[in-house]
Amino acid sequence: MLDSLYCSAGPRNRDRGRSAARPAFGGSSAFSPHVKDSARFGGLRNEDYVAFVDESIQPGADGFTMVAGLLIPARLLRSAERRWRDFITDRLGSRSGRREIKSKDLIAGHGAAKNAQKRLLASGAPPISALGAGRQFYREALHHIASLTEIRVLTIGRPTTKAVDAYHLWFWMCNVLLVERPRAPRPRLPLIVIDGRDTNLRTAQDLVAWRFYKAFPRCQPYVARGSNWFVGGSVLQDSVLSPFIQMADLVAGAARLAVLDREIERDWYRQDLVQYARDLGRTIDVSNRARSKLRERSRADACGSGWKEALLVP
Repeated sequence: MLDSLYCSAGPRNRDRGRSAARPAFGGSSAFSPHVKDSARFGGLRNEDYVAFVDESIQPGADGFTMVAGLLIPARLLRSAERRWRDFITDRLGSRSGRREIKSKDLIAGHGAAKNAQKRLLASGAPPISALGAGRQFYREALHHIASLTEIRVLTIGRPTTKAVDAYHLWFWMCNVLLVERPRAPRPRLPLIVIDGRDTNLRTAQDLVAWRFYKAFPRCQPYVARGSNWFVGGSVLQDSVLSPFIQMADLVAGAARLAVLDREIERDWYRQDLVQYARDLGRTIDVSNRARSKLRERSRADACGSGWKEALLVP
């Protein structure tokens, strides 16, 4: 796996060893619950992030693909995974907390939805169907994702059922977030973890990184040739092995339902993820921000990113 990675610039010496409660860029205002949607609070921080990406495809002639990525600071991965395992144990009764969660199963009342139903009935809750239990668990899972420390969510769609085309746009939008800061210290993305076994997605990530460099060669001093690349490589991983891939699937599924404007589930992404995080004093969705930054750099889309076709949750 290491052979597939590029080396990204590490944190400066004075940024090493900072407490999780202390801002890496100095100052405490960004952690105030009263600060919302500010430039510092809404963008990526001076962190080594790992991105976990999955898609949700709506088939048909008018089909589209939503791609969601969770960007999590590497130093917080172990604690975030442990919290997710505890959440699964509490809600589904899984002793190990390693039950695979799929958004389509929860919506249809299959798979983990039945485990959620059994858990609720065993606790003395009023009678509930597997369909109802699955939907209730889905919303609780979105609440849990929104509560993860310093997480960022990048969700975009594209009017195509070819997943690689939607991922292509997601990579462009993610890259532009990495070069947003005018001066160091900047966020770094050493690794992107993609669900599945489609090697075309890894190829697309590598290609977009090169095209981004060619399109905006002077956008930042550290976007340059050589071993110190501005973004790392990608790996493929089955969702059953990664709770973060499963979380990305839930986010992508909620976004797809929002775009479809389905009566029951259309507000899950906005209310149970984005607004829930805001109520906690956090701005986690960077999707609009990424599209705006990409539009600023290439208004006519001469870079070929396809940002004009981007579908965002309304």
